[in-house]
Amino acid sequence: MQVITHTDDPRLLWYVAGWIAFCLVAVGILVSDRVQVRGELQRYWAYLTMPWKLAIFLPAFIFVTFAGRFTDDETWDVITGGGMAVLTFLTAPWCLGTVYQVLAGRRPPRYLVVAAGLLLFSSSWFYDGYLLLRDGSYTTRWWSNLMLSPIIYVAAGFLWNLEARGRFGVRLGFIRGDWPNRPSDGRFLPIVFVSIPLILIAAFVLVAFVQWRIPPIGR
Repeated sequence: MQVITHTDDPRLLWYVAGWIAFCLVAVGILVSDRVQVRGELQRYWAYLTMPWKLAIFLPAFIFVTFAGRFTDDETWDVITGGGMAVLTFLTAPWCLGTVYQVLAGRRPPRYLVVAAGLLLFSSSWFYDGYLLLRDGSYTTRWWSNLMLSPIIYVAAGFLWNLEARGRFGVRLGFIRGDWPNRPSDGRFLPIVFVSIPLILIAAFVLVAFVQWRIPPIGR
């Protein structure tokens, strides 16, 4: 596959039109099921705002929002960093849970469109669209971001769906039939060792593919 790198390539206009249309279809599905979705999102919010999840998200949000100024990535500013971090936190657990429910027959197949739209908008198309508005041209980093950022998104989705089960057990919350209700066991300690690899995956993708510029101490 030939990757488009010229920001004035007319094919990028078709790409933009395509992903906007895809997002509108996903929104249309949610709007058509708005009564059910509204009730589910109320329960999901309580599930998402468990203390240990917020404790992991807040330092990650601060780092991703402000670390770009210390790299060679001109596209990493407070909007791309902070916006993608918030979108990932808000949507990734629901996205992965929705995919599982479709595969398990608990939700109509059309919700795969919604899940794909959430993943791609949060990890790629928000970034592309904002930079297009900011710079007036399509970023040349769009392809590398499209390849890398969904890895972080999926790792975060699994991380924030972890929950304790019994004394030492761990499971993914979306396997429960009553997901996204809060689990009866909200402890974080049993899932620490399972969460570390997921955090490391996300951290590696964030830091390993840019050049860092650390200012000298005292200046």
